[in-house]
Amino acid sequence: MKWVLAESDNGAAAALAESAGLHPLIARLLVNRGISDPSEASTFLACDLSAMSDPGIFSQMEKAVGRIRSAIAGGEKIVVYGDYDVDGVTGASLLFLALQQSGAKVDCYIPDRMTEGYGLNAKALETLKTAGTQLVISVDCGITAVQESRHARSIGLDLIITDHHEFDHAPAPERGSNGPDDFILPNAYAVLHPGLLSSGVSPALREFVSGLTGVGVAFKLAQAFLGASSIDERLMNYLDLVTLGTIADVGRITGENRILVRHGLDRLSSDLDTQRPGIAALKQVSGLNNKKIGVGIVGFTLAPRINASGRMERADAAFQLLTTSSPEEALKLASALDAVNRERQSVELAVWEDARGLCRAIDTDAAGALVLSSGKWHAGVIGIVASRIVEEFYRPTALICVRDGVGKGSARSIPGFDLYEGLVGCSDLLLGFGGHKYAAGFTLAEDNIPRFRERLSALVLERIGPEGFVRTLSVDGAVSLDELTRDLMAQIEKLGPFGQGNPEPRLGARDLSVVSSRIVGKKHLKLRLRQSRLGRDVSLDAIMFKGGHLLGKKIRDGSRLAAVFTPRLNVWNGNTTVELELRDIKVEK
Repeated sequence: MKWVLAESDNGAAAALAESAGLHPLIARLLVNRGISDPSEASTFLACDLSAMSDPGIFSQMEKAVGRIRSAIAGGEKIVVYGDYDVDGVTGASLLFLALQQSGAKVDCYIPDRMTEGYGLNAKALETLKTAGTQLVISVDCGITAVQESRHARSIGLDLIITDHHEFDHAPAPERGSNGPDDFILPNAYAVLHPGLLSSGVSPALREFVSGLTGVGVAFKLAQAFLGASSIDERLMNYLDLVTLGTIADVGRITGENRILVRHGLDRLSSDLDTQRPGIAALKQVSGLNNKKIGVGIVGFTLAPRINASGRMERADAAFQLLTTSSPEEALKLASALDAVNRERQSVELAVWEDARGLCRAIDTDAAGALVLSSGKWHAGVIGIVASRIVEEFYRPTALICVRDGVGKGSARSIPGFDLYEGLVGCSDLLLGFGGHKYAAGFTLAEDNIPRFRERLSALVLERIGPEGFVRTLSVDGAVSLDELTRDLMAQIEKLGPFGQGNPEPRLGARDLSVVSSRIVGKKHLKLRLRQSRLGRDVSLDAIMFKGGHLLGKKIRDGSRLAAVFTPRLNVWNGNTTVELELRDIKVEK
């Protein structure tokens, strides 16, 4: 990796440290994250629920709330129309429970990934209307459903769309009545989206809520129609769901998201008897009964089990798990999802090995993007595999599952290439698409796959150039090991939770000598590092996950290193010590 020292205003960091009484490193980390004002720094470090935004800033929130309250008062049937991923399922569960709590006659519909695909579809809307539904509220989908919203209106079905995906910028014969000239909005009863706020909202507040995911927007709607304050227990009860969906969707842990996730992780870490039955059961089958839940555990342990339902089967089981009030039913559902997740892992491994083989058969260094297709792959896992291919080969990657002449694709990108804009540039070859800067889905005719591969690859090469394929590692600053005290670590933890947009601190140190080295867990490199500075020797343990292959090749006892790492507090047998998680190392002569 190429190490890049983060650009930082040293003067601003020094001024912040002095005015706010902060450790110089903490001040530098804040400035690196765009925070240099003392009051803003205080608010950031406090991460208090009172800083949550007023849901009334959404331009059509009042209209949406009025329609929901009218439906509840009139006994109308409401259906929450979700998505099959974790963000969609948690958002649908949250809105369903909040409506139920308000006395609504409510049901939920989540489309089948294999037979219906993503988002609103006309046939499902017709079925819901025939069954007596009068109001449909979408969650995590619908912002590009121009035709579907028109169809809902034609059959007398009111539609409220809540979504966070990119707007549709493609030309269309007619635009929704709410859409500006540069993008199209569905002509629904109301549309709620972080990019659609009232005209008087300040740029700072727009940025504060811009990262809300599907479940986050659903939460703001629930906050509005419940008429709840930021600390109302009715709202706090849903923070576990918000946290699961936001982390699983790789939402930015900045602004309002960071506040919601910080307090949601506390909820997820609470005693099992105070948990939502479905969450308690999920923790039980995952072996997490007494563990503190962090971002990593949500992303790599809890979320995959919820996601497995929608990837391999229908997502109904995941929805039932998150909404049931029965501990017994919850445990049965959680156990079933755990089994489905094991099946998902097996299928994913087979697809990954096949996709890696295709990559190794081509000159990946010359490719701008890797576009791979097969008629044997399971559509439910290609997004995960695309992420793994990106991690290994560091190219924007699209995996396409082909059935009956139609390809369903899932794509992931690297820093520097906006995947959604790339798909816009290929839109004439696609039957449909949607998503984000780093993740997107699409469909296309099988015959168009070669042209799509060529076009997307050319766009990547044009927009990021050769330098875009160099992996870089941003370093917040240099430290000496003797600075990494437990007191400083406690201050660093206040910068969390960490994730997309608010990365864990990456610090650098030189002149490190390897006191001891060994392999742990078959493939991880465990080191004891010592640094001598100003006549004082300080030694700390360090671990480099999946770095075991370096032992005996680049690393041995006595080696001198420079390292980039994230410091952590490690608790073992009642003792708390500082440990370094190594991100990258270079041998010094």
